[in-house]
Amino acid sequence: MKKLLNFRPVVFIAVSLCFGIATAYFFMRKMTVWGIFFPSLLLFSLILYVFLYTNKRDRRRSLIFALVFILSFFIGGASFLCNVNAYENAKLNNHYYNVTGKVTYCVNNDGYYSLTLNDVSVRGNVKKELDYGVSLVVYGNGDYEIGDIIEFNAHLLDKSYIYENKFNSYEIEAGIKYSATVSAQDITVKSHNPNVFEKVNLFLRDSLKKGVDEKEFGVGYAMLVGNSDYMNGQTLSAYRIAGVAHIFAVSGLHIGFLATALSFILNKLKVKRLLKAFIVTAVLIFYSGICGFSASSLRAFVMTAVMLFSAVKGERYDGLTSTAFAAIIILLFSPLQLFSVGFQLSFAVVIGLILLSKPIADIFKFLPKIIANGLGTAISAQVFTIPIMLYAFGEFSWISVMVNLIFIPFVSPIFIYTLSATVLGGISGISRVLLFPSNYILKFVNLCISAFDNNVFMLGGFLIGSGIIAYYLTFIFISGLINVKKVAKIIVSITLGIICVFTSVLTTVADKNTTKIYFSGSENLSATFIDDRTENVLIISDVSYIFSVARLNRIVYSSGENIVDTVVFMGGYSADMQVCLTKLSHAFNIKSICYYGEKEEDVENVIEKSFGIKSYNFSDGENLPIKSFVCQFALNGKALKGIIKDKSAVIFSAFGADGVNLNDIKERFDIAVCLDSADAVLSTLNAETSVSFRGGTSFVDAETQGNFAIKLD
Repeated sequence: MKKLLNFRPVVFIAVSLCFGIATAYFFMRKMTVWGIFFPSLLLFSLILYVFLYTNKRDRRRSLIFALVFILSFFIGGASFLCNVNAYENAKLNNHYYNVTGKVTYCVNNDGYYSLTLNDVSVRGNVKKELDYGVSLVVYGNGDYEIGDIIEFNAHLLDKSYIYENKFNSYEIEAGIKYSATVSAQDITVKSHNPNVFEKVNLFLRDSLKKGVDEKEFGVGYAMLVGNSDYMNGQTLSAYRIAGVAHIFAVSGLHIGFLATALSFILNKLKVKRLLKAFIVTAVLIFYSGICGFSASSLRAFVMTAVMLFSAVKGERYDGLTSTAFAAIIILLFSPLQLFSVGFQLSFAVVIGLILLSKPIADIFKFLPKIIANGLGTAISAQVFTIPIMLYAFGEFSWISVMVNLIFIPFVSPIFIYTLSATVLGGISGISRVLLFPSNYILKFVNLCISAFDNNVFMLGGFLIGSGIIAYYLTFIFISGLINVKKVAKIIVSITLGIICVFTSVLTTVADKNTTKIYFSGSENLSATFIDDRTENVLIISDVSYIFSVARLNRIVYSSGENIVDTVVFMGGYSADMQVCLTKLSHAFNIKSICYYGEKEEDVENVIEKSFGIKSYNFSDGENLPIKSFVCQFALNGKALKGIIKDKSAVIFSAFGADGVNLNDIKERFDIAVCLDSADAVLSTLNAETSVSFRGGTSFVDAETQGNFAIKLD
């Protein structure tokens, strides 16, 4: 008689490790129910394993394995807490420092540079070398390059492990703890000292730039080294909506292409298996270094290396065991990666392929084998990533299965040829000649991806919630991983599917019937977004024409709302308002705006003709035309007061805290939001929920927490 589940010790160790990390995370976030669920599930599984799954003769062996699983659980939890505590305890308390660091990431945006600094040392109230990096925004005319050693004076603001009310896995994973903003004229470039990986990266970039046109360069460079910052925003969005933007994250796809090409060449040269494994592994780790040792490239490298050396030993390759072994190695070094979207997507794709590609291909066995296998691969990968895509981005592309089925077979030769031509072109100085085919192939690909409005293929606006457990269990049963009879498999799968759908409907309805407020703070934009089931209101407290819409786009992803019924500009009209509206229109569909002060008919006419937006002016005490809650200007337009879902709120403008007598505000507020002098103002108001738009405050901080959100009902 077959056992219910084939015992794979490495898989169970990986699962125990993940359970330990998840338990520590949930208890740290005070999510007690989930914190209890995972250790309880592990304990229940171990009891079944020791006393029911194994016989008395193997009881001692099963107890040893159980202890190993428990040890893995505690190692996972302890390592996670140690990493988080180290990150949190590295605070510099937002002081002013003289900073020296090496540029390891550099992008020239519209009007400013985004830099990442590592090997950072500071001088100020303390003098030391930092264990973490700095995210630096530089305004003005400058010329910076990866490998530059720069020096400047600035306030270093501490980042938190919580961002957008989620775990800040991206910046912790990247080792970035601090942020700063400086002017280009205040930066001194002391030297240029790139390492070998950075030199090769720059070599590839410069060679590719000489060989292809500008738009094609952005796509080609992203495909080769995973850096999409040179891509046109509209082009990148088109690839994302089509569901093929994964070609711009150096991962299993790229590592697999390179490993396959190298293996083919070495096989032709009749290189022995062991030597071939070492050569391919060495090239792959070097390639990962060229890509900045990104988490996705390292994950793919580990998984490929495991597969290569499994083949050397002549053992039958077990996909689940190898995948679990790769997860163990990665999580032991960096347990925080468990909460990285990249980590989750990488392993979800691989597990989906292992479990479902054959069963799905069998469904299409009436088609030619190559098409059936392609559909099995594309659908299985898509199915296992849907919950992650919904949680991280709020939507997914259902057409991506067909796009990937057509697109991916062509990516491999394009990638290998473009990489080879870029290297040879840079060495020989004839990049334009060698990359001529790549240039026009990439033009054709861009044309195909951008030719259609793929937004119509996007699905979103719903949540799976705790139904995610039933979702994955459904496909695990379908896959045949659990050994039960066919009838039982069908009954259990259908039951789990119904539970998943029912849970998803309840979770989505409950979420849609709540009113949420998002507080988004950055150096050049401070905004409050009120997401109500009847209308949406965006309140701009502070804005500069050089602001980025990235934070606002994250509000769109988080809320699922891109329609704004009313935008409220505090402090009256400014010279930046029309530029601001242009950028806001990229994130939102705006119906009307309200502003404080005298009527500006000429400007209103321009705005209505340019944007189709109605404009209205108001004085203190006048109710704004907002239906879902009462709202009015106060303190000469420096504050906005309202009643939102029986909660009283006050929001200060950029200069609301300066020159304002807080005694003029006699009522007590449930919610208070402030920009400048936050500690003094928010302490005086003593609201139930106090939010600051800037770092360096003891109150909830919208800058380091991204789109910090609260629910009102």
